[in-house]
Amino acid sequence: MGYLTLPIEKFYGSLLLAGLILFQYSPPPVYANESKTIERLIELTEPRGRAVQEKIARINAGEKAYMQFCVHCHGLQGQGDGKASAYLRPFPRDLSLGIFKFRSTPSNALPRNEDLHRTIKQGVPGTAMPAWGEVLAEETLISLVEYIKYFSSRFQIETPDFIMPIGLEPPYEKRSIEKGRILYKELRCGRCHGEKGQRSGRLENKLTDAWGDPSVVYDLKQPWLYKAGYSSEEIYHTLVTGMDGTPMSAYDYVPAGDLWHLVHFLQSQQKNEETPSLRMSQKIVSNSTSKKIGISPEDIVWKGIESVSIKLRALQSASGHPSVVKVQSLHNFEQIAFRLQWKDETPETAKPGANFYMDAVALQFSSLSKFDLIYYGMGERQKPVNIWHWKADSFQTVEGQPQFHNKFAVNPFSEKSVEEMNASGFGTLTIQSLEDQQVVGKGRWKNGKWTVVFLRNLKTESPFDIQFLESANALVAFALWDGQKKEKNANKRVSFWQQLLIP
Repeated sequence: MGYLTLPIEKFYGSLLLAGLILFQYSPPPVYANESKTIERLIELTEPRGRAVQEKIARINAGEKAYMQFCVHCHGLQGQGDGKASAYLRPFPRDLSLGIFKFRSTPSNALPRNEDLHRTIKQGVPGTAMPAWGEVLAEETLISLVEYIKYFSSRFQIETPDFIMPIGLEPPYEKRSIEKGRILYKELRCGRCHGEKGQRSGRLENKLTDAWGDPSVVYDLKQPWLYKAGYSSEEIYHTLVTGMDGTPMSAYDYVPAGDLWHLVHFLQSQQKNEETPSLRMSQKIVSNSTSKKIGISPEDIVWKGIESVSIKLRALQSASGHPSVVKVQSLHNFEQIAFRLQWKDETPETAKPGANFYMDAVALQFSSLSKFDLIYYGMGERQKPVNIWHWKADSFQTVEGQPQFHNKFAVNPFSEKSVEEMNASGFGTLTIQSLEDQQVVGKGRWKNGKWTVVFLRNLKTESPFDIQFLESANALVAFALWDGQKKEKNANKRVSFWQQLLIP
């Protein structure tokens, strides 16, 4: 039993015992002669006991889920100091202080269970917090809510019971937008967000949160970065409740009608780009073929092969549309290949000099078949992952740009643009020896898109490699680096585990 559940069990057990004692030694009720004492005791205590046991069971289930999916970022005590936290910007939430950004309750109040559930289920855009509702069962989400509440003593003494009212939304029209524009200036929102909402305010780089960390100001023109959602109701809630622990204060003193005008103004400034509506975890099928598979991104063998769109989220980037990588896979019973495509308007290849950023992409494999058995962030101790890493070095083809003739490979001692690596958690990344480098690959940039092919034998002699077996499942995840955005090392975009099926 977990370190939080035993005290809770003792606590409720003590309350139950005390209740029995008090009942036993209190004056007999007027109906004592009409009912047996033991029957009344059962009637009074059984429902309470059952409720306590059910709550303890939920907390135990929540602890198990937390240790599988949350501890890597939020830490054992919920203080936001997990092993992955050093690689994330913004930092994971410190749950122990009881300060929460996303609430339907007033500023400085605790969130309701429904608020915590929504955050866990939908994730937080612009951060590394994924939408766990896409891969976890509803009962698991509920148990996580129960468990994380015990990180802060506030939940033991406070009860959030008031929901900030929303009221009726007026019509979205020019007059309402103009009133919102005036209010935006009167409230001096531009000091942080800029006069046009594009992160150009004079205070943008001077803000800190309750923990002393830099507080990122988000581009209001990018609705996919609205942490609490970008629907009319969600924006209103953010304005009226604020974001506790950040410089974003609550505008609960502004009349509801005026706040709605502000909502409409913000919506009028948003870019009309469709956000990817993809699930966190999907199935990728490696189709069988009798044809030879090469590393050319334009090989005709890929024609007609179904692709799966995978959504990646940034670990440190506070701007930019969520990335999408289209994945295809083939095998001919001897070799297996993966073909990846993604949009990139500005290709960044290797250049002379030490301080440059290259476009890159990586595949991460685990021989395990269930995503809840291993952390998707570079594996765990005793649960290693195999990584195939491609960079846009001088061996790649970039149409419309001069080809570099100098050698700027991933590894200066390798003739390949792809490297095989292994990891057993953050900080353990190791490049395999030259003898164990079995993967080959090729990239091509054309018409605002990268296409990269990875190719390897299904089976190898290396004990560090993933071994692909027929009629077997494995896990694969993806990482992407945009050189134009100066992404490198831990500053990247990642996916959750996807199921790899080899029929």
